[in-house]
Amino acid sequence: MNSESGSTDQAQGVAPRPGRKAVYLVFAVLAIVAMVTIVPKAMSWNDSSRMATIQALVERGSLAIGSTDFTTEDKVFLNGTFYSDKPITPQLFGALVYLPLSALGVKLHPGWNLAYYLITLMTMKLLWLLSLVAFFRTLSFTTLSQARRLWLTVALGVGTLALTWSATFSNHSWAASWVTIGFSFFVKARRGSRPAPSLLLAGLSLGLAGSSDVPTLIIPAVFGCYVLLDSRLRRGLLAYVAALAVAIAPWLVVNFAISGSLVPVQLVAENFLWPGSPWTPDMLSGGQLNTPEFVATYLPGLLVGSRGFLFYNPFAWIAIPLMVAEFIRRRKFAPEALAATAATVVIIGYYALWSNNYSGASYSIRWFVPLLPLWMFFVHPLLEGRGRWRWLLFFALLAMAVPIAVIGAWDPWPLRRYGDVPLLANLKMTPIHAASLWEAIRQQFP
Repeated sequence: MNSESGSTDQAQGVAPRPGRKAVYLVFAVLAIVAMVTIVPKAMSWNDSSRMATIQALVERGSLAIGSTDFTTEDKVFLNGTFYSDKPITPQLFGALVYLPLSALGVKLHPGWNLAYYLITLMTMKLLWLLSLVAFFRTLSFTTLSQARRLWLTVALGVGTLALTWSATFSNHSWAASWVTIGFSFFVKARRGSRPAPSLLLAGLSLGLAGSSDVPTLIIPAVFGCYVLLDSRLRRGLLAYVAALAVAIAPWLVVNFAISGSLVPVQLVAENFLWPGSPWTPDMLSGGQLNTPEFVATYLPGLLVGSRGFLFYNPFAWIAIPLMVAEFIRRRKFAPEALAATAATVVIIGYYALWSNNYSGASYSIRWFVPLLPLWMFFVHPLLEGRGRWRWLLFFALLAMAVPIAVIGAWDPWPLRRYGDVPLLANLKMTPIHAASLWEAIRQQFP
């Protein structure tokens, strides 16, 4: 824990450092937030595909989703059978939760249902909460007081789209949470007396992120490069790589079992071209390289358009410049900042070059959610200095960010027919969803 005194905070116009009870209280409130910000229903082809896999695994002992209760077009057709096109890792954890639920008669189905709620709570939301604990602990390596660490942790938890995407069974939330935990272990490895155990846990966490959201594999790759180049950390390189391999192995094994190849099934256009398929090769991310002219208009739309990721995450406007400044000025966390910046450039660049659909029907650009914990860590210099203007800026951003994230949590998959601006679409859909949920509750408890 940081030892900065509460009197320093008082001198700067900030509440004194909280005790342990206050920390527990904040995380208890976050746990309540987790429980009340879940959409207990498959809202899209994406999470329907994932629920279909979980149902097939538990109820049929199969990976084939053709005979499940869920209708989805997010699927591939291989050897006469339909499978989900999603990396398997989050669904394996979801199946572990659903197994006892199914045995007790709590069944998955396409409507509002308790099984979906509990699966999401015990996977996405539990990991979201654990990742916030990890983030809070990572901030102890800065000079922030405990009170400031709590505020920045709250900002990540409820002031970014990390909250929005944890409301549904989403690989983006899953990956973001594992990135947060993996980053925490990497920071600890650089400063602890025994880096190998921390690097092993970092590799395992980042591998679980990448095996659920494939482009996110660039994050363990860039951090691995730093491990390789650092003479002290290099002693833990084998542990890091071995843990990374263990984490991605189940995904690769399942992918090979259904396709006979280690190439991810979602990257092979032919897998989507079954009779009646809504997909064409040009619609699939990674299918073809975009022209420079297209990228010139598409990239700004990804970041600052009506669905732009920077507009839906106001803290990014200060986090990214502070992250870049960290390594340019060779500050304490320069290696982490350089790795995070490299990962940001490669991931955003990949989607700018190889996608064309603004991440489909989603609340902002869901593909970039795993970058958020890396960015938010570098907000800490804002809160380390003196001056009330820093807190005014922080709380102004928080006041904008929390409503955006909460409105998104009502439905991360807004329908396009309600408009091309997801925030406005969600506001329009609110009474419709509320009426639908209320009717489902009335039928369940007449």
